[in-house]
Amino acid sequence: MKAYIQTDKRGEFYNVNAFIANEGFKNFGFEIEKFVDADEISNKNPENIIVGGIGNVRKRLQNLNIIRENKEIDYPEELKPFLKRKIWTSSINEIFNKKEWNIFIKPQTETKLFAGKVIKSEMDLLGLIDEENDIKIWCPELVNFKTEWRCFIRYKEILDIRRYKGDWDTKIDVKTVLSAINSFTSQPNSYALDFGLNENGEMFLVEVNDGHSLGTYGISSAHYAKFLSARWSELTETEDFLNF
Repeated sequence: MKAYIQTDKRGEFYNVNAFIANEGFKNFGFEIEKFVDADEISNKNPENIIVGGIGNVRKRLQNLNIIRENKEIDYPEELKPFLKRKIWTSSINEIFNKKEWNIFIKPQTETKLFAGKVIKSEMDLLGLIDEENDIKIWCPELVNFKTEWRCFIRYKEILDIRRYKGDWDTKIDVKTVLSAINSFTSQPNSYALDFGLNENGEMFLVEVNDGHSLGTYGISSAHYAKFLSARWSELTETEDFLNF
């Protein structure tokens, strides 16, 4: 069993996620091999997991001739009741031409094309407008989330829950999380449910994130390795050696 883990050009792990993954996979007996760019990896065994930025992970899948649907799972149809707000599709040029301000936008098909952001004026669209390549986007209604959590889900069970915004003493409604898991019939083997509370204490599903390239958000190295392994084995249709 081997895990390829991304580093910078100096050979240092490229961020804390790579460092934690190294600890996790190493402790489970995986052979660790460092890389900078996925194109460097000549081994074609799909069982060998890759840990890195979303671009490198998807490049590795492409190099293995594994077709991944070019669509994100941000707002699954089955989970609409948990979103509790209007979410529509548009494009950068469309909202610019219509002057649709005070909305939140995020890429629809390329997750890391740009970070999700609130658009208050045309100045917030600088660098995103491209007449020849109009970017498709999601437009969720704005909600003032006071506290937000990331719920790591693996094989339809909660692996861990981590708060990443707001007061430490705010409590998440775990029953709502479990209900969302049960409702998400098309869920992958690992993913994250982000939930948030507004100023009135009402709980919303913020978004869903695929599990192949997510950060640790403070989960243990063992949990992180298991989380990544579950999704990689599903994408490559190989055995998950950490399915225990």
